[in-house]
Amino acid sequence: MMINSLLWRRLKEVSFLMILILCMSTAHAQPPIKVACMGNSVTYGLGIVDREQNAYPVQLQQLLGEDYQVRNYGHSGATLLRQGHRPYAQTEEFAAALAYGPDIALIHLGLNDTDPRNWPDHGGNFLADYSWLIAQLRAVNPQMKIYIALLTPLYSEHPRFKSGTYEWHKEIRSEIRQVAQANEVDLIDFFQPLIGRPDLFPDAIHPTAEGAKILAATAYSSLIVEGGGLQLPDFFSNGMLLQRGERIRINGKGTPSETVWLRMQGKEISVQVNQNGQWELFLTEIQPGGPFTMEVIHATDTIRMEEIWVGDLWLCLGQSNMDFPLSSSSSWQIEQATEKPERLKLFKYNAIQPTDNRLWGDSTLMKVNDLSYFQGQWNSERETFSAVAYHFGTDLIKEMDIPIGLVQISLGGAPIEAFVDRESLWEDDLLVDLFDDWQNSDFIMPWVRERAAMNTGEGYEGQQRHPYQPSYIYEAAISNMTPFGIKGILWYQGESNTHNPTLYKRLFSTMVDSYRNRWANDSLPIYLVQLPGMARPSWPKFREMQLDLAQRDPYTEMAVTLDLGDSLEVHPKEKKQVGERLARLALAKTYHKPLPADAPVIDSIQVFPEELIVYFKFKEGLQTLDGGEVLGFILEDTRGQSLCVTGKIRNEQLHLPIPPHFELQKVTYGYEPYTKANLTNSSGMPMSTQHYSLKGSGHISQE
Repeated sequence: MMINSLLWRRLKEVSFLMILILCMSTAHAQPPIKVACMGNSVTYGLGIVDREQNAYPVQLQQLLGEDYQVRNYGHSGATLLRQGHRPYAQTEEFAAALAYGPDIALIHLGLNDTDPRNWPDHGGNFLADYSWLIAQLRAVNPQMKIYIALLTPLYSEHPRFKSGTYEWHKEIRSEIRQVAQANEVDLIDFFQPLIGRPDLFPDAIHPTAEGAKILAATAYSSLIVEGGGLQLPDFFSNGMLLQRGERIRINGKGTPSETVWLRMQGKEISVQVNQNGQWELFLTEIQPGGPFTMEVIHATDTIRMEEIWVGDLWLCLGQSNMDFPLSSSSSWQIEQATEKPERLKLFKYNAIQPTDNRLWGDSTLMKVNDLSYFQGQWNSERETFSAVAYHFGTDLIKEMDIPIGLVQISLGGAPIEAFVDRESLWEDDLLVDLFDDWQNSDFIMPWVRERAAMNTGEGYEGQQRHPYQPSYIYEAAISNMTPFGIKGILWYQGESNTHNPTLYKRLFSTMVDSYRNRWANDSLPIYLVQLPGMARPSWPKFREMQLDLAQRDPYTEMAVTLDLGDSLEVHPKEKKQVGERLARLALAKTYHKPLPADAPVIDSIQVFPEELIVYFKFKEGLQTLDGGEVLGFILEDTRGQSLCVTGKIRNEQLHLPIPPHFELQKVTYGYEPYTKANLTNSSGMPMSTQHYSLKGSGHISQE
């Protein structure tokens, strides 16, 4: 009995100690940080499979861990506007969020305000209504940390996109930026991380679970800025070339409030990492040349890069003829016996799989959707680099006393629409329709659609993406280059758009305007390559359209390649001459070297009873490529009958015979698909395909 009493006493003592320890632990434990995710159906998780486990607030909870308590206060259809059709301020979720008394509030509202029932009548109240909502939260907890989010994308497939919703979506994003500034709250960008992922929005407005995962990761990176150490973009590495200029931007990530130091060319500059973990520095008074060493120092981390060069960086874009490798060109046999110039630096974006005629595997298809189709690196081998770009670069090196860098982004078969950013296409009332069922759209060349279907198989009609899809190459590769300065752009593309020259003209102009805006350079030079002669009936009209593009824009120039084609082969091997012609144009137009570079262009034509006299712009040294008679001119009468004529050059004018009783209506030059046209001048640049129509008696003027 005594033993039992002693045992009982010991048990009570142990229990008391355990309770005391538990109470002490509880007393010292910190309550979880309360996070309220407030919003509409995107926050709620509408359409997401297993919403309770996959909505973005739930996935944010998983990232934050047990030290946080995240609650979902999303209400489908809710508007920010208090006079909207379903004001969030009147929902049970808003009342519950206030009662929750969060430490952190994350608000994503505004999508439903794009409804025509809301924005046209009440949009003027958006700033005031959002400010009111923020004030209600601060009244509950003045120390509350508040984040407001830029709207998630709304894609052009949405039924209200073109009726006004897209424009209102842009206006609301702008208003949200103003709300953040006026109310001194933090801004989270839910737009940019998802703008290139239409595959994650099956109904064009609500993200899938994977899309919600990206939202959660974006929110997490704003709420929890981790030290992560010093990081630089992939573009920065040994052997890189930086665009010379008054200011050279260097940027990266680091630990907030820590200092980053950069040393190069005997200069040392520093900056503090901001609260979002971002930093940027600007090198000034940096002289072209190299090789240099760059050191970036941050806390205990140091990144040291060797072989850094400063010079001019050219972006080389296009499809298969830009992609055509040096080792396959006719110049390779001689070129491989020479050393690559030390000051020529090559960066190539390689495709993980070619767009050949076969079905891709699941791994490739997943990477395509993840925008991981291209992998870029410096110090690319010249054998696999673009032959056209390589010869362009070597010619610049010979003439210019600076290093030259070339960045190649090219893909066989790619249409121009794949190189244009999504928002620029959305801005155009016609081009926006490129996205509408693009897999079956006549906007897209049939061959392009057929090859994309072959690569993607059963996923073609669904959400699976392909590099030929509108905007894909821009989103997967070109967008990576926009933070870095460039000197200009080489463009060799068009074979996959010859079915519609009028549409191409509009696309090209849109692309050029977009690039000049993205690089903040209204005079950014674009040097395009005209399609060569080939036995394809649609090509002459396309070539003439390319000439018109070059003539309309003072900073767009064209290298003519009529004489370098092959009647049956779409990939002629004479790439050195193409690169040389592009270089000659750049040296004359961008670097202002005293070189003749312009091809002859017909200025006017005088009609006599038995002959025409053709007068030219850029007539100096008018001659033929082969020293023979002038070939390539065709006369057409009023009944559509045509006649090939040969001409003779006299005093830098061209004389062409007219047959008796020939009712002249049109004159064309180089208008046969595979032409023998041979006119040039002292520049060595062949004259382009041109098409003229009789406008009045005695004269022919350009259409």
